This record gives sequence, structure tokens and C-alpha cells, in this order.
Amino acid sequence: MSVVENPMTERAAPNVQQQFAIGSAVVAVALLAGLGVIFGALPLYWSQGWESAFAENKDFRENMFLSDALLVLLELVVIGALAFGAYRLLQQYTQPGLRAGAVIGATYVVASLWFASWLGTGPLSTNFADNPTVGWAVMAVLLAALLGAAGYVYLMVPGWLGLMESLETQGWFHANPYKGNQGVRVRRGTIVGILAVGVSGIITMVSHRLFDYEHPHPTLQGATIPNDWYLTVPFTNPSVVAYLMFKVHLIMPIILGILLVWTAWRIVNMPTFADFLIATEAEMNKVSWTNRKRLVQDTVVVLVTVFLFTMFLFVVDILWIRILSAPYIEVLLYDPREKQQQQQETAKW
Repeated sequence: MSVVENPMTERAAPNVQQQFAIGSAVVAVALLAGLGVIFGALPLYWSQGWESAFAENKDFRENMFLSDALLVLLELVVIGALAFGAYRLLQQYTQPGLRAGAVIGATYVVASLWFASWLGTGPLSTNFADNPTVGWAVMAVLLAALLGAAGYVYLMVPGWLGLMESLETQGWFHANPYKGNQGVRVRRGTIVGILAVGVSGIITMVSHRLFDYEHPHPTLQGATIPNDWYLTVPFTNPSVVAYLMFKVHLIMPIILGILLVWTAWRIVNMPTFADFLIATEAEMNKVSWTNRKRLVQDTVVVLVTVFLFTMFLFVVDILWIRILSAPYIEVLLYDPREKQQQQQETAKW
């Protein structure tokens, strides 16, 4: 008995590469939007709201320490909320390689915008200063080419999907622990060591003002020059800027601290390194640790042995000097008193 299959009823196999590209684009847009809220919109509206709320109260309006402290607390709350939202969003996208593709795609978009801004405010601004429309067209074509190249790689290059899957396999884009109940003590010690080194580095950068600071205004009394990162929109007069980060000297240490905690936890959960730490703790558990009484006894034995060997070598050294410098042997023509007198005369000079 034969059965006739209707090809129209067969469902086409999903295009894995296309799903990867679309999912990466959606997550990258959400990531950039969240970062824009954290580093751009929130500090801007906070600063404007603080000035308008205390427009008639000069003490509160100029109290930047209180304003910055409350802003930092608000930033931490918003970061936690957005991180939870990103976690819930990623639960819907379980395709391997998607998280790595989204992070790298978002980084590429930011780099492309920065390059377009640099080009528009630099070489293109001098060549098309009198005709900004042409400058905008050239910059738009260049930006479209950069983003189009990325889209082609994500959609049409199978090797890119394999690379993203291999990166994601290493665990840098997941919060899943690796054998979390093994090697706990060694892992904790490793995390503490990494955090100690990282926190020392962050404190050093802040103390050396690597992220700059808000400079006092040269003419306006009590005013400051803000320490912000921004991109200048080309061919705008007056210049229009797109803010990337407000109060860099406050926000950057927080970002580095969060990245440090994530990196320290992620390192001890990398499969290769985690297996090494687990094996290290297993070997340390096999070590027979001595008690206090035995430790004191062994220490005394070692010190006494070292002292006896020192005295023995000293006596042997003196004895052989006497023998080899005897009148009938004279192999070692060395007079300690004469040598000491020569050293004293040299020291006087």
C-alpha cells in the first residue's frame, strides 16, 4: 500500500542562520537601548530635574555630592532592573551563539557610529563644509556599507555562526555555574584574589584621575565643566552632541566594578580552569597537616640543625685556611688581618 505525500503540507525547515541574525539584532538593539538609558538618558534627566527641583534653593542645587550619590544609587537600581529584564528576554532566545552575536554586534554598531562621527567631524567636514548635504550622503553611504557588511556576515557566512557558538561555549555570555558544588574553597580564594587585584587597580585609576573630573569653570563662579563622553553629530551648526556617558568619573568605576565581579566569577567557572581548581582542592585535601605540637618540634629541629651545620662549616673553613696558609704549604697566601687592614684603609679614602 502506497501513500502519496503532499509536498505542500510539509513544513520548511527553519533557517538557523536567519534566526541567529534576527535574534542577535533584536537583543543587540535591546542592549543598546538599555545602555542608552543607563549612561545617557537617566543622568541627563536627573541633572535637569535636580536643577529644576531646587531652582530656588541654592544650597541643594549646588550640592553635587548629594546629587551624584543619589544618582549612583539610582543607577544601581536601574542596572539591576534592566539586568533582570535582559535575563527574562534571553530566556526566549535559546539558540546557541545568539548572546555572543548580540554583544559583538552591539559593539560593532557603536564602533561604526563612532567612526562615522569621527569621519564626519574630521576629513568630511573640511571637504564638505560648504555643502553639508553631500557630506551627510557620503557619511550615510559609508555607515550603511559598514552595517550592511555586518548583516551579510550574520546572514550569509556559516562560519560566523560557528565562531559565535564556540565563544558562547566558553561560558562568557552565560551565568550558569560549572560544577558549582566542587572546589568551593579554592574557587572562593581565587575570586577574592582577583577582586583584590582588580579593586586595587580601580582605586589607583580613580586616585590618579584617569577618568578625569569636573573642572571648575574659569569664569562662572561656582559652576563646573562637566566630565561627559559624547559624539558630535557632523554638519550641525550649532553643534549637536549625542551623549554616551555622563559623569564619567562616577559611572566608570561602577562599570569596572560590575565587570570585575562578573569576570572573577566567570573565570572560576570556565570548564578548563574550573577543573584545574577542583583538582587542586582535591590534592590539597590529601595533604596531612601537622598539629601544633609537632610543628613546634619540627621547627626546633630545623633551627638546631641549621645552627650546627653553620658552626661545622665555620670551623672547617677556619681549619683549612690555617692548613693551606701554613709556612711549609703556602697554597693559600691569605692573611686575614692584612686583608682587613687594607679594607679599612680603602674605606678611609
